[in-house]
Order: sequence, then C-alpha cells, then structure tokens
Amino acid sequence: MSDTTQLDEKISVQRPLREVFAYIADFARIEEWDPAVARGERLTPGELGVGTKFRITMRAGFSLLYTVTDWEVDRRLAMTVDSKFFSAFEEIGFAATGDGTQVRYVATFTFPGLFAQFAKRFPSFMDGIGKSAMAGMKRALEDQFDVPAGSVGTAVADKLILPGVLRFTRLGYRGARKHWNPTSAYMGDRHVVITGATSGLGLATAEVLASRGAELTLVARDSTKAISVADELKRRFGNPRIHVEIADLCVLAEVDALVHRLLASSRPIHALVNNAGALVNARELTSEGLERSFALLLLSPMRLTEGLQPRLRSSATAEQPSRVINVLSGGMYSQKICVDDLQSAAGTYSGPVAYARAKRGLMILTEEWARSWSDDHIVVHAMHPGWADTPGVVASLPTFHHVTRGLLRSPAEGADTIVWLTCATEAAKTSGLFWLDRLPHAAHMLATTRETMAEREALLASLRGFANA
Repeated sequence: MSDTTQLDEKISVQRPLREVFAYIADFARIEEWDPAVARGERLTPGELGVGTKFRITMRAGFSLLYTVTDWEVDRRLAMTVDSKFFSAFEEIGFAATGDGTQVRYVATFTFPGLFAQFAKRFPSFMDGIGKSAMAGMKRALEDQFDVPAGSVGTAVADKLILPGVLRFTRLGYRGARKHWNPTSAYMGDRHVVITGATSGLGLATAEVLASRGAELTLVARDSTKAISVADELKRRFGNPRIHVEIADLCVLAEVDALVHRLLASSRPIHALVNNAGALVNARELTSEGLERSFALLLLSPMRLTEGLQPRLRSSATAEQPSRVINVLSGGMYSQKICVDDLQSAAGTYSGPVAYARAKRGLMILTEEWARSWSDDHIVVHAMHPGWADTPGVVASLPTFHHVTRGLLRSPAEGADTIVWLTCATEAAKTSGLFWLDRLPHAAHMLATTRETMAEREALLASLRGFANA
C-alpha cells in the first residue's frame, strides 16, 4: 500500500531571473533556506545539469538523494528524490515578472507502507514543510539582512580572553553558524583575486567561490601546483573562468610585476583576498634583504592592495562596492605593533611574535584603508579564521597541532568568513571591522596592544617608505 501527496507553492521576489535560477539550481544550498535541512552536498563533478546528484541530510537524521532529470536554464529544474521514507518528483519553474521573478515549486511524494498511513492521516504535515521551505527561499532571495552586530556577551568573552579563545575552536564555529543568514548574492559577474590559493584557507575559499560561479585569479608561488589546483576546480565545478598568476609574495619585485600584469589585464577586480602567509620559526631574509615575515605578511599585502586600488575603484559602484579581505590571526591579540623594530632584528627572534606583529600591522592598514577609501566605494575588512587545521599549522606549530587537533576547524570552516565577507550583501554595508564567524569583534583584547595615533602614523610612513624605495 502507498499514498501520494502533492505540494504546489509559489513565491515572487524582486531579483533578476538569472540570479534566482543560479541560487536555487545549486540545490546543495538548500541548507541555507530550508529549516528542515542540516546539510546539502553536491555529489557530481562538472557543470550543473541533467544527471547532477545532491545528497541532502535532514535535521531529522536521514538523507535524501536528489537527481536532476530536466534542466532548462532560467526556466525549469526537475529532480527525482529517493530516501528510505518516501520517493518524490520535484519540479521548480522560473518565470520573469514585471519587477522580478516568480518561482513555482510542485512536488509529488509517494509514501510506502506505514508512512503512507501517516501521510494520509496528517496531510497538513507535508504542507507545512513545503510552506516553511518556500518562505525560507523567499527570505534568502530577498537578501535584506542587517549588518551583524556583536553582542554584549561577545564583548565580555573577548575581554575575559579564555571564553574568547574558546570561540576559535570548531565548537565556536558550530555554535555561531546556528544564527547565520543565507547568502544568496550572485557571483557570476564578479572577479576575485586570492593569494595563497593552493592550500588551506585560500583553497577552501576558492572552492566555494568557484562553485558559485565567480571568476577567480589564483595567486601562488608554485606554478605546477597552481595549475593543478585551477584544473581541478574547473573539473569539479564546471567553472572555466579560473586563472593563475605566479608570484613569490615575499619578493617585492614580484609583487610589483603581479600588480602590473593584473592592471594590464582588461578584467575588473571586484574583490581581493590577502590570504598568503606562513609562520617562519627562524629569522630569515628574502633575496631583497627583508625579514621574511615582515615582507610576506605586511609589506607585500600593502604593496599589492595599494597597487590594485585603482582597479578596485574602477570596478566598484555605490550599489556593488569592491572588497578587500585581509586574513589575520588570533595571535594578533597578544602583540602591539613595534614600529622601531618592524623586521624583528632586536633581541631573540620569535617566529610567532613576528607573525603576530605583522598581522597587527595589517589590522591597522585595514582600518586606514577603510577610512581613506570609503568615497571610492571600496570596503575593507579583516577576519580571523579561528584555529583551523591547515598545512601551515601542521608545519609551523606541530606541538600546538598535536595538542589541539581534536578542536581544530576544517579549512572550509576557517574560510567561511572569508567567503561571507567576499559575497554577502550586508558585509558591504560597513567597513574596517575585524570578523570571526560572521560577527564583528574587538581588534584588541588587551589595552596594552593598542597603538597611539603617533605610532600609527609612524607605521604608515615607514611602510610607505619601503614601498617607495
């Protein structure tokens, strides 16, 4: 014995048809708008279309297998659904309206055995699930979310240090994500430059942005690895617009050459992610005679970002600002900028201290760029990925990795806020903040790490002196 139930729901939103189709057709993103879904996953590599499969894990603890059976871009999406509790055929239709797009969802569910009796006795149950999902879809597509604000609890936890540090773990990530809004912004017409894009946080960022259709330029030092990563992203996500630029960002001459190549290209730059970094445990000098941590983590992103500022400015509009995202570290909280010793030449060298001071300097630059470029419609933010299990952590901090690995975030979890700052509409409504898990946090936990205005001005003058040398 079996029973069938049919749902038929419509919504209308003021979004262009191509944006609405692109968001819904990547059905793994259903977790953003259907409250009954815990996780969505694309199983099939390549361009989305007929034959693409998705695994949708429900909050109730079971999974659904979706298979696309019909695909008409900007018109229709049809899928079969298999699970141990029911099977279904779902069809989503799209139509342009005078001021946006109408979406119609039609589904026929077939319930076997005892589940058929339940469906027959409680017909409103499935109807309620369908209405809830469509309401979530409408909310996601309307994309009218306020800028997240840090709570009193967050501020207190940061000041008490230990509760703030606990947020860096995967437990902090999992707690924070319960309160996140969907991110439905269309990325198909955006170009993002990512440094350090072949592993860890940079690769995790590139994977998500490639899946959302963004054009990417991956900046890396190793050409073989970079080309391999770009080819794999194209294969997995069916996105052909993945480019590679090779540069050793420790070397300012190579940074300058990279800037020249990017400016010579006709491509706009809508976002720059300054992610490249490494923790160097022994003091080293670059081929240009600069201390490596200082060169890579502070001077290089300054030179790259200020060099690309004209292209970021010309690519921006008031409605769609360009974005700069600087990847920092929680180690920054322990250090004050030392303007008189930017290259860590005094005393005994400490790799973690040099790293943290450079990141502190980049936070200062974040705030300065945000202030000075606001009229150019360039938004600048800094973020902290939390404690993520990346190759860099394994290589540079083996003891830390061994002790904390049970609490470390995955690279994707660490990179989430980078992606959110790059994509989310509400993230472009403010500038100059320091983010962790999509929430703004104080840039200082300790009063002793705060620089004076004179120290800030001296830092900027010193850095620009290097840049102009």
